[in-house]
Amino acid sequence: MTLLAPHRRAVTELDAEALIKEAKRLRRRRWMRAGLVVVLAAAASGLGLALSRTPTGHAVSVSKGTSPATSDVASAGPIVSPKTPQALAVGPGGSLYVVDGGRDQILRYLPDGRFQVAAGDGKNGFSGDGGQAIDAEIHDVSAIAVAKNGTVYLADEGNGRVREILPDGIIETVAGGGTVPLGMKPVAALSASFGGPSSLFGLAIGPNGELYIGTSAIYRLSSNGMLDWVVGSGARDLNKGSDGFMSNPAFQIDFTQAGPLAVDGKGDLLVAGGYGFGLYERTTTGKLRFLENDRCEGNLRGSLAAAPDGTVVLAGLERFHPSGSITPIAAHGLRTVLGPNNEFITGDGVAVAPNGDIYLDADAGWFSSVSAIVEVSPNGHVSMVWKS
Repeated sequence: MTLLAPHRRAVTELDAEALIKEAKRLRRRRWMRAGLVVVLAAAASGLGLALSRTPTGHAVSVSKGTSPATSDVASAGPIVSPKTPQALAVGPGGSLYVVDGGRDQILRYLPDGRFQVAAGDGKNGFSGDGGQAIDAEIHDVSAIAVAKNGTVYLADEGNGRVREILPDGIIETVAGGGTVPLGMKPVAALSASFGGPSSLFGLAIGPNGELYIGTSAIYRLSSNGMLDWVVGSGARDLNKGSDGFMSNPAFQIDFTQAGPLAVDGKGDLLVAGGYGFGLYERTTTGKLRFLENDRCEGNLRGSLAAAPDGTVVLAGLERFHPSGSITPIAAHGLRTVLGPNNEFITGDGVAVAPNGDIYLDADAGWFSSVSAIVEVSPNGHVSMVWKS
């Protein structure tokens, strides 16, 4: 299926752009599979991970997922079929939003099982601020988050900006697009530079509605329009004390490619990525704890999403509890839901609905072209939302 409004250029130029876009999309897959090799090697040498998993060999009912009943953003574009779903987010009314990298659009999953364009006109570029999101150009969105008031935030990575879609459908830039480099001092959000394309990796909403932005460090967008440094962007030092917290200040961790972010019920920030491909916890008191290795894009566990009960769900179907423990999540038949001879490998996206349902962007394995969005209910039942 073609884009809604394709550029009129030579075929060779279009092919080149498609190859570049695909290479960017597969950046996360590359780290994911490299990390998997490390984990398999560790298991072979008897070092395996300590956490046990719940078997998933039960029969599965492949059906259309439970669609959300309401929409949070007024933008209403054409009905389309997804191409390459990536990041996911769920709004306060239950609406599932999907970043479709193949379209350079944001899609909303409708109650009847179809997908409707919520942002992006299908062109790869930058335009539209101040107007309706469905008429705007976006470029390689890497992350998405939805606030309690229904505002949708996009990490418009290709444009080096964070943009918001208000409930009335208007899109605006809220951070980036400027020339002032980020550091440990507050910077006016609209004057800030994120360092160019491919430098925005994650977004998360805090308990008070604050927006966290992941680059080589983590920043918080304050209510006065400033970007405040939170953690990261320093020397690579993983030393930690007996209590598990870093013995050096939090700024001494390099969070290069710090992608998935989430905030738990205590207000602690979880960061997946950075040096060591680990899962980190930054407490409200400013302490930093290195939780586990191989829990980011270098492994099956992938992205993070805050859940209504205060926990954080990892895309590899594990749950991080504010107490610090990590437990497996039951998903009966997930590894077979994609079809015969396919194996579940998580993709870039995970989101949790207000009722506790978990949505996953799933890949079917290294040698399969099948991708899907699946839904896991609180009781472990797996349903198919969409399949390529």
